[in-house]
Amino acid sequence: MAANVSSPYAGAPPARHTGARVAAGLLGLGALVVGIVLLFHPVTAAHGLALLVGLGFVLAGLLEVAAGWSSGHRVAVLVLGAVLVVAGILAAAWPGVTLRVLVLIAGLSLIGHGLAQLGLAVAARREIPTWGWMAFAGAVNLLVGALAIAWPQATVLVLCLVLGIQVAVFGLVLLVAAFLHPTPDSGS
Repeated sequence: MAANVSSPYAGAPPARHTGARVAAGLLGLGALVVGIVLLFHPVTAAHGLALLVGLGFVLAGLLEVAAGWSSGHRVAVLVLGAVLVVAGILAAAWPGVTLRVLVLIAGLSLIGHGLAQLGLAVAARREIPTWGWMAFAGAVNLLVGALAIAWPQATVLVLCLVLGIQVAVFGLVLLVAAFLHPTPDSGS
């Protein structure tokens, strides 16, 4: 029996199973948890800030790909996800990364991802029923990225809060989008 797996990308053929929905949901939950850790434990997170930021970006990038994989926009989805995954790996793997470099990696990645996501949402708004959520997530990424670049002297606390908000909102938005439409089996 096939279930219709929703994604923020309309026009996507129904997935063959709910595995993609569960994967997207778990990745969204993971991004949400990382965002909450950054928000509510900034002193603890300060010691592993680069690792947490990297993990948050990797989870968000994988979630982006999982949520839109079955759409007709696979190349765009892969590019959007790759921007975040590459930034996450760079942030986490850079030996002795400074706070300023981490802010630049995060800010530039979020600006690039936000612009691309906004552009895709607006361009495909007739095909994507949840394009508003997608545009909102892109606008949040753009805003947070610009804030990070404009305020390079940010303390670890501010960086944790700003990036924690971004990662948590992004995870929550895509988590909601992954489960937004009911399956035909649910009777809705």
